[in-house]
Amino acid sequence: MLAIFPRGATPADKFRQQNEETNAIIKGYADNKKVFYMDINAKFLQSDGTLSKDIMPDLLHPNAKGYEIWAEAIAPKVKELMQ
Repeated sequence: MLAIFPRGATPADKFRQQNEETNAIIKGYADNKKVFYMDINAKFLQSDGTLSKDIMPDLLHPNAKGYEIWAEAIAPKVKELMQ
């Protein structure tokens, strides 16, 4: 499972806060045996916690650059699980 990606321009965005609350719940379903949880949200955020329109132009959906970040972030875990 992946954490729900960040949304909204800033950490104070109410929808981002709702996503974070939901992520805290779904993280509990991971048993790290057959169900794994990854939170790669930091990969999408600037150092100040803002979300760049360069990777999510509508502050919700990733563009090609966002998908590249996503793929690079999960590749090591996918490789590990494929062995």
